[in-house]
Amino acid sequence: MSVNVAAHLVRIHIDRVAFSSPNPTTGEALYALADIPKHEKLYREVEGDAEDEMIPRDETVIHLTADEHFYSQKVFEILVNGDDHEIETKEITYARVVELYLGSGGKPSNEYLVKYSHGPAENPSGTLAPGQKVRVKDGMRFRVAGTGES
Repeated sequence: MSVNVAAHLVRIHIDRVAFSSPNPTTGEALYALADIPKHEKLYREVEGDAEDEMIPRDETVIHLTADEHFYSQKVFEILVNGDDHEIETKEITYARVVELYLGSGGKPSNEYLVKYSHGPAENPSGTLAPGQKVRVKDGMRFRVAGTGES
């Protein structure tokens, strides 16, 4: 290894394991370095109350800091009215399902009927009411419809 290349390597931690990575690198290279499975996302830990930064699995350039920490987390693929969505949490709220249904074109409210199916054993199907949440699994399906009330 040449001195020039070694000078640009930085030690980072992914899932509590130390790695040496070129700096800068790409999101795709970080996923490959730690052998992160396709159904998981990689996150950069951020100090304070800010949300941790999701690292895209592509050629986006990532600038590293020595001894920086990253972690992987499973993502769940769900369907909302037939549209694919990925969520990072083991549970989803009524409000989040309605938000996914509306996208950026609507205003969330409690005036929707949310039904689900293909859920985990503890909640394979049912209705989700405002203020409730439900445990999710890959392939879970949600159907959102207006109640017709105003």
